[in-house]
Amino acid sequence: MLASAVWGTAAIAFGVRGPAAHAAPVTVRRRIGDLPKEQWEAFVRAVRTLKARGTYDALVNAYTEQFAATHANGFFLPWQRRYLLHFERELQRIDPAVSVPYWDWTRDSRSPQRSVVLSKEYFGGNGDAKHDQAVLNGAFAGWTARIPRPHPLRRSYADGGKIPAWASPDLIVNMLKNPDFQVFNMQMEVHIGAVQMGIGGDLALPSAPNDPLYWVIACFGDLLWHTWRTRHPGAPIRSAYGNVTESSRLPRYSETVANVLDVEKLGYRYDGVWPRTR
Repeated sequence: MLASAVWGTAAIAFGVRGPAAHAAPVTVRRRIGDLPKEQWEAFVRAVRTLKARGTYDALVNAYTEQFAATHANGFFLPWQRRYLLHFERELQRIDPAVSVPYWDWTRDSRSPQRSVVLSKEYFGGNGDAKHDQAVLNGAFAGWTARIPRPHPLRRSYADGGKIPAWASPDLIVNMLKNPDFQVFNMQMEVHIGAVQMGIGGDLALPSAPNDPLYWVIACFGDLLWHTWRTRHPGAPIRSAYGNVTESSRLPRYSETVANVLDVEKLGYRYDGVWPRTR
């Protein structure tokens, strides 16, 4: 499990509280492939606007600063949820209709590099070895990452032009049967980490949100945790790793873990149950 701490997954932005945790009306987070073109384009515009304002890089910097406190322990899923919510609220300051979409990466587990999410229509694919592994296509082509220092957005697939297979839907379905939060939290960190390390580049570093692809990977992890909780509603949040319980306070936030357990109370929901039939 300690090895999973190298995976990038979440940190919060500025100040102690960040934006308000509650909002109305309820935001609906949708699968990328189901987004109408105009909704995808609105998401991209909002992300690019955050980048231009400096807000995006402040979020990345905060993630990096909190990496050790929020990985390889029981804070992984609760804190990631709060961080995603912060990002989404910042996007909605720009466009209230925008939400963070999710990438059901289990559907692409056998041949990840062939996923439409990694096509030029969405996030673009592998970096170009002749251009410092820079991503040259997709919605964020030409993106400059700035943490810890300016560089082109990079990806470097772990197996050359291919990405090693990662968790399948069947594997995740079996994981969801276990009512032990500590085990599920640990497994989710490992599998999200495998996705990020397989794609490589910025995603494989403790500054993973430098790559906008981070958010849709993490958002699916949040959906899976929500699914796990609906199946085990009475399961306590307990982890010996970090001594995390419902009353533990999220690093750099004032909220407790208990404050982030109900997504509806946080002001969002997902577009359906998982696994999807189509």
